Amino acid sequence: MFRNLFKSRVEEDIKVRTYYSKYIFNSHFILFLSIAAGVLLYTLLGLRDDLRGNIYVDLVAAILMSVSIMPVYRSLLKEADVIFLTPVEKDLGNYFKSSRVYSFILGIPIPLVVSVIAFVLLIINHSMLNSLLITLTFYLMVIGVFALKVLAVNSDVSPTIVVYVLIVLNTITLFLQMQNMMFAILGIVFYLVAYFILMNKTRSTIDWLAQIEHEKQEQNRFDTIISMFANVSKREKSFKRRNYFDVLMKKQNIKHYNQDHMYDYLFHRSFLRDFDLPMIMIRLFILCSIFIIWMGNIYISIIFILFVLYIMILQLQGLYTAQAYLLWPKIWPVSREKIRNSYIRYSRKLILVISILFMIVFICIHPIEFYISLIFPVWALLINKVFSKNVYKKEEALSD
Repeated sequence: MFRNLFKSRVEEDIKVRTYYSKYIFNSHFILFLSIAAGVLLYTLLGLRDDLRGNIYVDLVAAILMSVSIMPVYRSLLKEADVIFLTPVEKDLGNYFKSSRVYSFILGIPIPLVVSVIAFVLLIINHSMLNSLLITLTFYLMVIGVFALKVLAVNSDVSPTIVVYVLIVLNTITLFLQMQNMMFAILGIVFYLVAYFILMNKTRSTIDWLAQIEHEKQEQNRFDTIISMFANVSKREKSFKRRNYFDVLMKKQNIKHYNQDHMYDYLFHRSFLRDFDLPMIMIRLFILCSIFIIWMGNIYISIIFILFVLYIMILQLQGLYTAQAYLLWPKIWPVSREKIRNSYIRYSRKLILVISILFMIVFICIHPIEFYISLIFPVWALLINKVFSKNVYKKEEALSD
């Protein structure tokens, strides 16, 4: 009975992930990732002689590996389970065992990919054998962090705090091990101490409220990641006012507040008041800028700026579908063509501003090749035009 229960739920979860994967990993995105990975690998291998003996390479590899260990624990429990499954709690051993296996598999891809990148960095300063031993230590850490997080969910300790503390400890341990392999013993001691501490704080019975709340958090985390690439229909749209954005909310000229230009203002307001969209844009811009400044390679700079612009434009599709179907069209009915034109005008202005900011960063790093930065606004406008057409096609297909 309970095996069938988990089977039905995991099939439903896989179905959702497969559905969104079709939109995320399309042919264009796969091609772009392949080119980006090739350029990055080629650049790192080309810089081997220049980076050899640089201790910061080890530090970057340690941080990269540690940050990638963000385990997923999906129990797939629902709120009603606290009523219907509590009486049979002792018979759910296989259910939770299956959920742990499934969760571990979900969290494996990112560490595997990162381990390949880290290995390329490791062989710059270390022998092949030592690089393999460090990578093996990393895989053991992946297992250890996952096991400790599962224990923390059913204890008084916050799983998030446990993961963040382990990120710091893993960074220190890996970096020290890169300097002397004997420091691997220190990592073993860390994990044994953490394991016994959590075991003493773990409840003997299932904390249903904590398990269900953690499942909600994991689901929200999944929806947040997916929303960076595609519109998550079941996700509740929320808004938040940030006072520091008020300066960008200039009053609309009354002459322009008509059916032709009304939605220009509404799209702008929705963007600035969106709960996470503007902050995602800012974070992507800052992270990309830091990375390309640190790498200093012109090819990597071009590839990553184009990639981030691609992601940002994907975000704007959710802005259209959210605003265009709210109450406003019912209160003040206008033709879909006017809403689309407003979105095109606003999205063009927004991505041009973002492209110019990237141009400034690029020119500061590569002033001699400043003319190459002209590709950024051209790329952004072209991708925005293609994605806008896809949104309109879906809308027309759903229309009666």
